[in-house]
Amino acid sequence: MSSRDTIRSAKRPGPSPSLDIDRILASALRLLDRDGAKAFNMRGLAAELGVSPMTIYNYVPTKAALVTLVVDRVLATIGAPSPKATAWDDELRRYALEAWAAQAPHPWIPIMLAEEHLVEGPHAADSRRALIELFRAAGADAATSKEAVAAFFSFMIGSFMQVRLTSKAAVPERAHVLFHSGIDFLIDGFRTRLDRTS
Repeated sequence: MSSRDTIRSAKRPGPSPSLDIDRILASALRLLDRDGAKAFNMRGLAAELGVSPMTIYNYVPTKAALVTLVVDRVLATIGAPSPKATAWDDELRRYALEAWAAQAPHPWIPIMLAEEHLVEGPHAADSRRALIELFRAAGADAATSKEAVAAFFSFMIGSFMQVRLTSKAAVPERAHVLFHSGIDFLIDGFRTRLDRTS
């Protein structure tokens, strides 16, 4: 092997035996929660993991791809809406409250979704499709269902973006109260629209 090949190999290390994607995602989530989306970068993550930045790129191709995986991991803790639910409004409320509990402690998520235009991960895409099916099962046509889902996500993202965590990294009680009130108003509006179109 020539000296040039040796230098090229040294600059392009393979995966670290002490590193895996789960550890990378856990560390990324911790840094995003601590420092926020704007301060997060691959160099800081590499320092946290004790590896070179290039090592991380053996597991994820880009920073955007990494953040998408982190977001999707958080969303995976939320049970997708079931179009087979007996009452669509109760099911929508259940999903909204689970999504609030999972995402509100991570206020950087809506910022990334709104400003970075991340590609939806599989869990986000599955939930969006399930919501459309839920509204269709409630009697809405295809166009109305898509409008309802867009309105729902606008409300959710807006609610998340207003969260200001306390010094103990907790969601303020007032934010919980406003969210519960807001989702009730939103569902009332959906119900009125569905009654008018049925």
